[in-house]
Amino acid sequence: QLAGQREGMLWNRGCRLPWRLRVRRGTDIFWDSQSPTQIRLNPEKSYTVRYTLNVRGLHPSEEAGTILLKQTPFGAFTETPPLHFTLKLFDDKSQTLQYTAVLHPRMASECELSLALDAKSALCVEQAVLDVTTL
Repeated sequence: QLAGQREGMLWNRGCRLPWRLRVRRGTDIFWDSQSPTQIRLNPEKSYTVRYTLNVRGLHPSEEAGTILLKQTPFGAFTETPPLHFTLKLFDDKSQTLQYTAVLHPRMASECELSLALDAKSALCVEQAVLDVTTL
């Protein structure tokens, strides 16, 4: 199991959210402080990924956004839908976004997991927690 945490940062479109290691047990999930946005997974295993983000928009808007589970080098995980949200709900108040998915990397080499934002406006991430567990 790996649990990552991030607090108080600006998250821009196309950027991957960096993490700080909170807890790590076992050997199938790897996090490196030199690449804090990526978590390496063993392609022969399956994983449960859970994240909780407390975020707010910088400006109230009618715009929608998406948070994607990305895998490097192959793009988004195809078996998991992205998390969609609407910024108009924020109105200068923090909102909690939660997501859970099961991942099956099944690639010939290691895969790297990250969270990426697809929205026109940046988000303020007040707190973020990511849990990745080997099944």
